[in-house]
Amino acid sequence: MKKATNKESPKTASAPAPPARGPGRPSAADPRSVSRASILRVALRLAKETPLQDLSILMVARSMKIAPGLVHYYLGGRDWLTSGVINLFYKELVKNWPEQTGDWEDDLWAAAQLVYRHFANYGGVAAYVVSNSRFRIYQLTVFSDKDWGVEFLERFAARVHAAGLSAERSALYAHLLLEFIISTGHATARHIHPAEHRKFLEEKTAQLDPQKFPNIFLDRFSPLTIDGSVAFKELCRLFLLGIKTDLAAAQDLNGAATGAGRPPQKTLPKRRSPPTG
Repeated sequence: MKKATNKESPKTASAPAPPARGPGRPSAADPRSVSRASILRVALRLAKETPLQDLSILMVARSMKIAPGLVHYYLGGRDWLTSGVINLFYKELVKNWPEQTGDWEDDLWAAAQLVYRHFANYGGVAAYVVSNSRFRIYQLTVFSDKDWGVEFLERFAARVHAAGLSAERSALYAHLLLEFIISTGHATARHIHPAEHRKFLEEKTAQLDPQKFPNIFLDRFSPLTIDGSVAFKELCRLFLLGIKTDLAAAQDLNGAATGAGRPPQKTLPKRRSPPTG
């Protein structure tokens, strides 16, 4: 008969308790500090510089000093990473949405400035949106998350509709204005505007034959002042002027139909200060 012992067999021994975490915030390397929200916050930060189409799960994992499998576990794959980042991007945009003043022109201008600055600050998101149709607005959602792309589009479209144009013209202006803002934000983030390449452009245009290229030579200095804020401000003025021209034309048609004259018109859009950032 075997002598009884107090030792437990390996199969019955209880597993050691995990070490207690010390005081303070857990490090990113600690799996217990990882969550879907924390992964998306880090990914959005990386998307300030890295084009979102190039932002991989491995890059995010390395930035957080965690295994890529954890990112897969919490997000589910590359599409969920891309859509999750854009959804968080739009969420931040909506959270800072400007209050309405009752003047459609001022309200649209304020919204346009905010959208421009946001895309300029997140160049990686802008780089994705200008070249991809998927996830530009509509996002993948889970756990009753809001689709913040839809929330943003609703607010932006409302600012255009407030001018009083027809549904067809409002939709056209909303689409084209948003395309312009995103493109200008992307160009600003990537330093594409002429003012940021002034020396190079001055040297190249100085070499042109003014007889062969008279128009380029005549205007050779004007484009060199165009930076992101100038391009945004001036093209926004053109959009606002177009909306007001459409409104005046519609009033003329209504006046002709009813025999009434056109009511007094507002002045052209003022030259407001360009957005910063």
